[in-house]
Amino acid sequence: MIQKILVTLLVSVLLSGAAFSQDKPNRKNPDGSDKKGKLTGIIVDGETGAPLESAAVQLFSQKDSTLVVGTATDKTGTFTLEPRFGRFYLKISYIGYNNTIVNNIKINPQTPEVNAGTLKLTAGNEMTTKVIEVEAEVNPFENQLDKKVYNVEKTIVSESGSAVDVLKNVPSVTVDADGNVSLRGSSNVKILINGRPSAMLGNDPSAVLEQIPSKMIESIEIMSNPSSKYDPEGTAGIINIVLKKQQDDGYNGSITVNAGTRDKYNTSVNLNLRKDKFNFYGNYNFRLFNMYGNGATNKQTIFNNTSFFNNQISTSHGKMQSHMGSLGMDYMPDKKNLFSLSGSYSSRDRNRYDLGTYVNFDALYNPTSMYFRNSDDDESGNGVDINLSHKYKFDKKKEELNTAFQYSRSSEDESGNINQYYNTGSSYLQQKDNTTYSLDIFSGQSDFYNPLGEDNKSKFESGVKGVYRSINSDYTSNYFDFITQSWFYNNLTSNNFRYKDQVYSAYANYGNTYKNFGFQLGLRLEQTFTKSEQLTSAQNFEHNYFSWFPSVYLTQSITKTNEIQLSYTRRINRPNLHVLNPFTDYSDPQNLRKGNPDLKPEYINSFELSYMKYFTTLNVSGSVFYRRVDDVINRFVTQLDSATTLMTFENMNNSQSYGLEFVVTGSLAKWWNLNASTSYYYTKVSGSSSIGSTLDNSSNVWSGKLMTSLTFPDLFDVQFGYNYSGKMITATGSMDPMQTLDIAIKKDFFFKRLSFTLRVSDALNTQKFSVHTNQSDIIADMVRRRDSRNVFFSVSYRFGTEMQQQERKRKRQENTNEDMNGEDY
Repeated sequence: MIQKILVTLLVSVLLSGAAFSQDKPNRKNPDGSDKKGKLTGIIVDGETGAPLESAAVQLFSQKDSTLVVGTATDKTGTFTLEPRFGRFYLKISYIGYNNTIVNNIKINPQTPEVNAGTLKLTAGNEMTTKVIEVEAEVNPFENQLDKKVYNVEKTIVSESGSAVDVLKNVPSVTVDADGNVSLRGSSNVKILINGRPSAMLGNDPSAVLEQIPSKMIESIEIMSNPSSKYDPEGTAGIINIVLKKQQDDGYNGSITVNAGTRDKYNTSVNLNLRKDKFNFYGNYNFRLFNMYGNGATNKQTIFNNTSFFNNQISTSHGKMQSHMGSLGMDYMPDKKNLFSLSGSYSSRDRNRYDLGTYVNFDALYNPTSMYFRNSDDDESGNGVDINLSHKYKFDKKKEELNTAFQYSRSSEDESGNINQYYNTGSSYLQQKDNTTYSLDIFSGQSDFYNPLGEDNKSKFESGVKGVYRSINSDYTSNYFDFITQSWFYNNLTSNNFRYKDQVYSAYANYGNTYKNFGFQLGLRLEQTFTKSEQLTSAQNFEHNYFSWFPSVYLTQSITKTNEIQLSYTRRINRPNLHVLNPFTDYSDPQNLRKGNPDLKPEYINSFELSYMKYFTTLNVSGSVFYRRVDDVINRFVTQLDSATTLMTFENMNNSQSYGLEFVVTGSLAKWWNLNASTSYYYTKVSGSSSIGSTLDNSSNVWSGKLMTSLTFPDLFDVQFGYNYSGKMITATGSMDPMQTLDIAIKKDFFFKRLSFTLRVSDALNTQKFSVHTNQSDIIADMVRRRDSRNVFFSVSYRFGTEMQQQERKRKRQENTNEDMNGEDY
């Protein structure tokens, strides 16, 4: 007994000396800071549960197995280590017990404090080692300098859904009834896929987002104030959808099959093969969805001091069938070079049938006319993305040059048949429409990153980029003449519009840190050439302009778990095809629409102050932002007669937006994870347009999201996702509150090879969109609903080298008598 105590004391002394020598002040974190984390745990006897005093605890670097810090347990068996950030493994030694290794310990700014829990030592020979493989948990939230990263791999409430379902659960993001995405209350947001723009998102991004299965998504990156490195387009910022790309050695893959109520199905396959210097990967997704909806509008218009009324009731049925696939390869001939080539292809066919009933009333609410409107739209589209890139790593650590080229194309062919007839059954309008649309994007860029100084505390990055876009939209319309019983080309509505732009840019960023203070300054310069052509009316419009976009980031660490950040960026929102085309859109005969080719781009100045607090198991962040938009593009509605309105677009003086956000992520217990957020946005638009129109309106809304996961070991996982959007006060009226609740249960089998998931979307069937308009000449109430409550059942199967390795690790962990050489760790 005395011998055991003496040996233990000797080991403790050696550990203290080793820790002192290894943890010197000049050893910095990768970012150059001196911040430390904390690792705690309790060592007990595996049979009796009694605490083990003076057990030797050593923490080694996962990278090179050097000893980082060490200590001995106190009389309660507790130990505390304070290493700097990094990845480690823990070794516990005690005479008369098997050595124990705990792998995959990660301490970083997002998880500065890690509790290893209660570790049970088994009696035996100290030359025998028991290995505990800790599965590396992906942090659900990461706060980086210029973006927030939400890792969504374990979001099972959207597991059988699409990218739209994933985005609904991300803080700061809202999705409306048509799948349109907004960031911090603004729909002018730039959406990227794997950090690149895609032509497939050009004309109808919601349709393409519906094609991307949630199983393919690894994370969502929110950049509300992107640095000068990124394209400055988009009022609210950037949403980057990062797709999974398997990198493990050997072969790996997964198959997922989903089925939902009212004929909703999708299937996805992912494959990966990594061998030597090559990595091959690919995926395929098939989706077949039927969607149903209904709506109603009651409108009062005031024309020449007289009121007129109109009621509309509509029902719809939509069907979408899509295919999406990608193939790619990486080739690494040596440690300095990485070549990548990838391609994606998507195709979709959509059909939508709408039946509308329109009733017009006079001032005394006597019906004056009633007609029905049937529309049957068929759309087929396809898209392709081809990416070629090269990464070169210099001799200096982290210094690299990235070069990339991309070609992206999207095309659509949409045909529509419209039949309007009176309640007597006689038709008075038959119309056939056809629209062909195409978008081509060519881009090339080169980015250089260079860490400066011996300690890499400062950095310099720069780059150049060129983008060429070409958009064509050709709309033809034919109407049926009941007198001649013939079809005629409608030259009043048919039009062909073409838009081209070229954007050339260069940027530079410099960042540095001093003690706990850090900063990054950047500037991006852009030259833009645009040309719009209305080929039908032989009108040409050209606009060329030079823009500059600075960015500033200031960070201050108050303590190792408290941080504040102040940022400023300037951005741009260029007018798109739909607001530029000067031809009048008659697709809705009572709500006409006309673009303005002379619109100027909007310029946005955005400020944000944020605070981060890291607790042991929770991260809390709060943000306050202010956004000013100059030359803001706003819509104007003019009453043409008692039943018809015309919507146009004009540049106003400015708009100002304010907002608050509060986000909590982490775990309340080992079996209980939490992701909660609440936000408030306020926008005010004021000024006059070039045609003399004036506007002075404001809007505000607050919302909240809660996603919580409960894990019952060896049983199942349960997840609840709740979204609430409060009453929105808009410039022309208001929108009623809306709430949804999604529930999912997941069960794993065969070491997580096989998974079953049951999901209920909008379980309370409360999702509906109710909008109220109250203007001087228009008062309207509109409500729309979709078949949002559905039940989905999903089956997933994973296979390959990674799963085999995990099984072997588990078997080693269960076999505590297996002899291993501790020096291998």
